[in-house]
Amino acid sequence: MDSNTLKEELQLKIITYVTISFLALLIYDWFISLSREVIRVWQSRWSLVKVLYLYTRYAPFIVMAISAQERVSSTCNKMTFTTIFAGFTIGISELILMLRTYSIYNKSRRVLTIFGLSWVVISAACVWAVIRFTASIPASEGTGSSSSCFLPSESNVVLVCYISLLAGEWVVTLLTIWKTFDLYHKSGFHFSQVVSMVYCEGLFYYLLILPFTIANVAVLFSATAGFLALLDAPLTVMHSILCCRLVLHVRDVSKHRMEDDDGDDEDDVLPTFIIVTVMEPYMSKQPQQHYL
Repeated sequence: MDSNTLKEELQLKIITYVTISFLALLIYDWFISLSREVIRVWQSRWSLVKVLYLYTRYAPFIVMAISAQERVSSTCNKMTFTTIFAGFTIGISELILMLRTYSIYNKSRRVLTIFGLSWVVISAACVWAVIRFTASIPASEGTGSSSSCFLPSESNVVLVCYISLLAGEWVVTLLTIWKTFDLYHKSGFHFSQVVSMVYCEGLFYYLLILPFTIANVAVLFSATAGFLALLDAPLTVMHSILCCRLVLHVRDVSKHRMEDDDGDDEDDVLPTFIIVTVMEPYMSKQPQQHYL
């Protein structure tokens, strides 16, 4: 066994360990969040966010299970499928972030226009990158060797997709930061507990997602061919976990506010529009209020 083969085997083992580790993390997070999910999501009426949540929560199990199995067996015959499926799953999770930000801007048409244009541009860039990427895979896919689990050198074209994704996430995060600061300023630099939970703690999830996208772009820029897929699993899993936790968080806050609302004017700075027609239909005379 020559040095190149040993190097490939070592690189494959590292990526396999990373993939299996994040699959375990995905399962663990699902297990500890299941009780909240049943109450906040399963028992709610069907809506756009419920569909997006369920897809974002459970689609990564399919992607990660297939990826882990193929990397363990060193025959990545479904790399095209898992790459496209994972990218689509990340795109759906981005929709959750956009809808969340859209809601805290009280259904602003300007924000809707920004997100609509961003989504079109990002989707167009990713579709082009995926077409170029899939065209480069067949030569290395299905050979039965460990090298079949490495992204081809032409996969650098995927940088276009990840950079577009990163730009979109920055837009969403900066808009959320601005709204949080604006409300903080209007409240006299004092947030009530509920407002802090809705905005400040919600923003925390955005800021946790960004580093994974940045790291993936950095890897594609600088890593050798054997490590180009190193952070694919972390990116997919963390988008799923953090976006789903964001949905559960804001629904917990909404439930807390409805139960403990004593008419305090401090909470008047909360959004007046809750995307009822998009996310949750009226349950009774009083709508079930969700900030996502």
